Amino acid sequence: MPRSTSSADQGPAEILRQENFAEALRAAIHRRGLTLERIQSRLAARGMKLSLATLSYWQQGRSRPERRTSLHALREIETILELPPSTLLDFLTQSRPCGRRPHGEDAPPRTALPERANTGISVLSVSDFCSVDAERNLRMISTTQVVRSVDEPQDRILLVHAVDDGDSMPTDIRVRIGRLGAVRVDHEAGYLAAEILFGRTLVRNSTTVIEYDTVLDTGTVPSRRYERRLRDSLHSCLIRVGFDAAARPTRCYAYYRPTAPDGPGERTRLCTDDSLTVHTFAPDAAPGVYGISWRWG
Repeated sequence: MPRSTSSADQGPAEILRQENFAEALRAAIHRRGLTLERIQSRLAARGMKLSLATLSYWQQGRSRPERRTSLHALREIETILELPPSTLLDFLTQSRPCGRRPHGEDAPPRTALPERANTGISVLSVSDFCSVDAERNLRMISTTQVVRSVDEPQDRILLVHAVDDGDSMPTDIRVRIGRLGAVRVDHEAGYLAAEILFGRTLVRNSTTVIEYDTVLDTGTVPSRRYERRLRDSLHSCLIRVGFDAAARPTRCYAYYRPTAPDGPGERTRLCTDDSLTVHTFAPDAAPGVYGISWRWG
């Protein structure tokens, strides 16, 4: 006669079948039979303070860990719940994960930038190549953009790279086509804004190409995704991620969501090629967030 299986006997596979972080956390807590008070007590014994309200919000899906201290607490929770490292952390890449915020000229910083930034510029196409090093850190983003002047004559574009707590700030912007102008860095708000000068003034409906590399410092947690947010429709959006041979991901996914707060919608499984590179390509790309996420073994 088959033996019945209780929730306490179910392994991480039961957790991995969940749809999102909140459901996975609830399943993991149920599997261990612990109360939130008990989890809070064990965290306190490990020197970590986390309120019951925060734990409750996490399992209800009302909020999720994003700040550095919250991510560290989540790692301890995985240990308390007897889960392999990153079991719960990986679920954060499926919706609004921890990690880099959308990158590009339209990524909204948490400190106001000039209201009329890029109002006369239209981006026609964008291509990003993201390099992940042997330590599992996203270290460089190489970008090519085709832009067009749609208003008065234009001679520059404003770019913004924004990050979450625990992620690395850009350390350098290297312009290959164009010229670097003013740069503003706000470590507390978590963004870098930079101007790229075209080298000539664009008249209405004329186009130019800019190319630049964004160099990143080492983050406090391994990188798990890259996103680009499009404010307007583009002719095309190409995102590629290349991995070092010493840091092969176990799974990669492409996804899209119409707005930043939304979940990623349907994900597409990606397979690395011989060069350990994956990509997602969107012709006639609609406004929204396009991204690639990956999991580590």
